[in-house]
Amino acid sequence: MDVPAVFRWLFAALALLQLLALVPVLRRLRDPAPERRTEARLRLLDAAGNLAALVGITFGDFVLVLCGLACVGAAYAVKGLLWYRTRARA
Repeated sequence: MDVPAVFRWLFAALALLQLLALVPVLRRLRDPAPERRTEARLRLLDAAGNLAALVGITFGDFVLVLCGLACVGAAYAVKGLLWYRTRARA
């Protein structure tokens, strides 16, 4: 997969922004409420998966892109299941 140089720089900048967005997510992991920590873990998995996918696109590593997308998909699946369970209780 050959990505043009302009898009590589764009994806590198997006990966840097995603890396900076991890800081508030990591701070939320220290929250004393267990439900907030669970949400923070899912956000961390989502952010790390996005970061891995962007880095994989930047460096042209298709396996890293697939791993990142698998992490994002897993995070969204668990978030959807938790949302469904809360809706079913109400």
